[in-house]
Amino acid sequence: MGCGSSTQRPQTTRNINVLASSEGQQKEDKKVKVVLLGDSGVGKSSIALYLCHGRFSDSHQVTIGAAFLHHTIHLKNGETMKLHIWDTGGQERFRAMAPLYYRDAYGAIVVYDSNNPDSFNSLKYWINEIKSSGPRNCCITVVANKKDLPQKINSEMVMKFCKEQHVSFIECSAKTGENIKTLFERLASHIYSRF
Repeated sequence: MGCGSSTQRPQTTRNINVLASSEGQQKEDKKVKVVLLGDSGVGKSSIALYLCHGRFSDSHQVTIGAAFLHHTIHLKNGETMKLHIWDTGGQERFRAMAPLYYRDAYGAIVVYDSNNPDSFNSLKYWINEIKSSGPRNCCITVVANKKDLPQKINSEMVMKFCKEQHVSFIECSAKTGENIKTLFERLASHIYSRF
């Protein structure tokens, strides 16, 4: 597993990107776009940072527009999947650009701060956005971030909400790393099974 940047340009064939190797042979490489969505300050960038670099930073700056990361997941069936992670800015002024980020996304991670009821109340907006402006079969996971802090939002209520929305749910902490790897492994497996 690891993060990095890609130097080859893929040719898309169906739902699998094909890269030409230096010997001229074709090699299958499952590459998928995943977007991180949610209000500003909920920890989207911290989740991506922990996944790719195994660390948390208290001094992270606000994401302007979007940031891009890559991470390879090794699935239980032996396959590998390279995630192209689009970490979007959650500020109101960037919301008009958000549909551009959803395009061609196989997965969406909608994050809220489990200590901020306003960010929870925005979940429906973000889920409706990806369902109406994103790809039809996009796999959506709702993430309750900041699990390391005392919770202000009832998990059972969130699970009921997610069931009604037909989306997955997981609690995590970008600060401690709890469930970060599990979040992306589950999403990658779900994407793989769907496509």
